This record gives sequence, structure tokens and C-alpha cells, in this order.
Amino acid sequence: MFLPDLNEILAGVATARLYGLAALLLICGACVLQVVIWRQKSAKYQQIPGPFLARWTSLWLTYHAYRGRRYKAVHAAHMRYGVLVRIAPNHISVASPDALSIIYGQGSRAPAKSPFYDSFVCNGKPSIFSTRDRQEHSAKRRIVSHAFSSSALQEFIPLIHSTIGDFTQRMDEFCNNAEYFDALLWFNYLAFDVLSDLAFGERIGMLKQGSDLVEIERPDGSTAHENAIALVDEREHLAAIVGIHPVLQVAVRWLPFLSGSKATSGLEDLARRQVLKRLSTGANRNDILGKLIAAHGWDLRPPTSDEVAELTAEAVTLLIAGSDTTSNSIAVILHYIATHPRVYKKILELLLEASSGRNEITYEQVKDVPYLQATINEGVRLHSTTAIGLHRSAPPGGLVCCGHFFPEGTELSVPAWTIGHDPQVWGDPDTFRPERWLEGKENRQYLLAFGKGPRACIGQNLANIEMALVLSTILLRYNVEVKSQKLETTEGFMHKPLDCWIRLSLR
Repeated sequence: MFLPDLNEILAGVATARLYGLAALLLICGACVLQVVIWRQKSAKYQQIPGPFLARWTSLWLTYHAYRGRRYKAVHAAHMRYGVLVRIAPNHISVASPDALSIIYGQGSRAPAKSPFYDSFVCNGKPSIFSTRDRQEHSAKRRIVSHAFSSSALQEFIPLIHSTIGDFTQRMDEFCNNAEYFDALLWFNYLAFDVLSDLAFGERIGMLKQGSDLVEIERPDGSTAHENAIALVDEREHLAAIVGIHPVLQVAVRWLPFLSGSKATSGLEDLARRQVLKRLSTGANRNDILGKLIAAHGWDLRPPTSDEVAELTAEAVTLLIAGSDTTSNSIAVILHYIATHPRVYKKILELLLEASSGRNEITYEQVKDVPYLQATINEGVRLHSTTAIGLHRSAPPGGLVCCGHFFPEGTELSVPAWTIGHDPQVWGDPDTFRPERWLEGKENRQYLLAFGKGPRACIGQNLANIEMALVLSTILLRYNVEVKSQKLETTEGFMHKPLDCWIRLSLR
């Protein structure tokens, strides 16, 4: 996904070869050095099994991340080796529900985010997602939380309804054509328009133009047009790969022609443009960015260039997290519903009852349909929107997990896909059965779609509102038919479908 563009390489062959050779030598040298170091220091992990290559180098994990199948490789390793698996020289994957409260716990002794997250830093400034410092994160979360408070979410609901109205107008056009189309693209357009309206006070306009092509402004003042969805996908994929080892993060800076590197710059340019436009509009505080500006006091004084960079980093996080996860989840959940007639019939009956037989529904009505939220939970569990294990570092003094002591600095993670498919937790983990969420057994603590602990996604309530409204609107307004019973997926940082071909007709 992030391979260099051939024309750009050919335009500067000598430079590209020089960068490539330097990066290759750096990576190989680091791997050799790592083998030497870990042969001496890894005795404490020798009893923990894992793939042979993974014991001595990060290349095993890097390779599977590059292929978009890291979660499958780690899951297969757990099926072969057991609960504890060494997936890199200093990285232990722990496939136990009991590990969640330890590795993703709270308090001063809780593991912090590992250097993996440095690859997600944008514009030179860590955001609430990428910052690793505990105190810095707490300060950022206190400020950002105002934008996602209950009162703020109530303000956002009418805006979401309005954008969904534009979405249904475009879907009605597909009903007239009576042909299959890739709904994933349109879910992306919808999510981007919702997010931009809530975050920046105006829609990007993807639904209207039927395209994700956006205008960005370079730091030198020049403008260009980029495909926003591709920018997000390439940036996520590259970050998920180079975050595995610090030397990869250094090497990628030497290879500016990588499309993943260019995607990061493109997203920064897009976010910076939105930030500067938002700062120029004054004291309106009804959008997320406006609430952040007011919380910092930047509506009373112009922010410095450093503060603009900080705000841009948060805007990039909003663009990615607020669009990608939601659109992918909507596509997956709709596919599960459409391929399970029993669930389809039951949820439609409940929605019709809640809406008094109308093909429109409000959030006040939607939130009183527990089976809808159960269906959403089941979809993101079975698909595992975040399928990998989120990286943490053992704190000073180390920690004990699953009867094993891990020294300070040990990288630890709990694989979300494996936990989401653990028969000891779910009983029938490969079955799409929303009823499990209404049976009284409290398994919500094992749902990892939005992360876990104090670093869980702050926008998860907003995402649930959006998913509930979009899915209920589609099910009430249209008959949905999928082209294939199987949904092909890949993995960047997030686990996502490759497409979602459906056919709609008005009910």
C-alpha cells in the first residue's frame, strides 16, 4: 500500500537509490546488532515460545504487518504456542482476558504506550492518541473531553441527522439504477462529511461531489488535490509497520518518495488548512475544533505557530479516527446483518416498532432499541475493528502478568482478534449472535473495538451514535442485498473491509 510511485523514482534514480541503499544498510545493520544484543540479554524470555525469526528480529512482525495480516499471524502463533508468545525480541503477546486489566490498566503503575506510537506523531507534535507521556495525555484528555461530553454530543446529533439526509438522497439514486455498488466508498464519504461538519464547522463535501478528492494547501502556499481515503489508508499502513522498530522510523525519514510518507504530509496539509480556516472564523464554539480553541484560550488571543502545530496534530487524529473506524464498522455490521436473515428480520421489526412504522428515526428512538446496540457490539467483536494488540511498555520495576514477571521496558500487548474469538469468553466465538449481549453475562470488558483503559478512544460514544443512526436509517429505508456472502478484509493499523458491494431498493 505504501510502495513508491515508479515515475517519481525514475525522476530521481540516483537519489532514490542512494536513499534506498542507505536505508537498507541501516535496517540490516540494526537487525544484526539486535541479534547480537538479544543473544546476550534475552535469557529472561527464552522460556517464552514463538516463531524462530521473531525471537531474534522484528522482521517477522514487520513482514506480516506489511502484508496486512499481522493479526492472523499472531493469532496462529497463539494457537500453536499458547497464551504467551514472543512476536519480536522484546515484545510478548499475551492472549489472556485476565491480562487486559494489567496491561491496559489504570494508575501510576500501569504500562504506558510504547515507542510504537511515535510513528503516529504528525506535524512534529504528538496528539492525544500518539502521546506516550502519562501526564501530557491526562492534560490533553481533560481539554479534549469537553468536545465529547454528553452536552456536546447532544449538540452534534442534529448535524449527523442532516448529513445522513444528504446520504440517503445519494442512496436513492442507486435504488433507481438497481445495480450493485461499493457502499464502503459512500460510507467513507458519509463519515468524512459528518466528521468535518462536527470537527471543523463545515462539511468537506464528499457526498455532494461523490468523490474523496480534496484540495490541500502546502506549507509554501501552493495547492494540490489528493484522495483523502487513500491518504488515511497509506498513512495508517506505513505507521503500523515502521512503529514496530525504532530504526524503521528513522529509515522512513530517508525515503521521502514513499507514498505512505507523502500521505502523512498530505494529511498534515489538509488538517492545517482546516485549522487555519477555523481560527479565522472567530468565536463559534459549536464544533470540536472550536471547543478545543476555546479550552486553550486561543479564541482570546492568536495561537503561536507552535500551538497551531499542536492543533493540527489533533485535527489529523480527528480526520483519521473519526472517519476510518466508523465507516469500516458500518460496512462490516451491515454485511453481517444482510447475511443473517434471522438478525435482519428481528432488528427491522424492532426498528419499525420504535419508529412507529416510519422509514425515518431519531436518536431518541434509536437509543431505546437495545438489540441494535447489541448488533453493533457483535459486529465489531467478530470483525475486530482493532485486531492487533495495542503496544504497551512494562513500567519501572516491571510487572507480573499471567504468572510471569516482565522487566521494565518489555513491550506487551493483548491481541484483540484472539480475545474476540476466545471460546472461553464467548462460547461460540465465530457465530454472529447479537443476543449474547442481552443475556446478562457481562462480556463488555472484553470488547476491544475502541481500545481499553485510560487510553481508550475518547470518541467512542460519538461513533456509536453515528453507527446507530446510519444503520437504522439504511435498514428502515431500504431493502439491502449483498453481492457476496464473504467479506474480504485487510489490515493497516485498523482492520478493514476491502469493499462492500450491495444493491438497494426502497422499502
